[in-house]
Amino acid sequence: MNQEEKGKRYDWLLTQYKQIERQINNVPKLPLEETLQSLDSREYTPQNQEIVNQLTNQLRRIDEEVKRLF
Repeated sequence: MNQEEKGKRYDWLLTQYKQIERQINNVPKLPLEETLQSLDSREYTPQNQEIVNQLTNQLRRIDEEVKRLF
């Protein structure tokens, strides 16, 4: 992969990364009162936590690919 292709791939990965970050930010959180009262301070319902975990794993994979590019 030449430098131009790497640059295009990087730009695409960065766009994907930002979209996933927005998706994570759009996942509804529990009310602050519930989070503070919970022993494990969970911010999300179990179902939403699973969604956040999957999206976070996608971010990690993008990070790894970016590191391999350069």
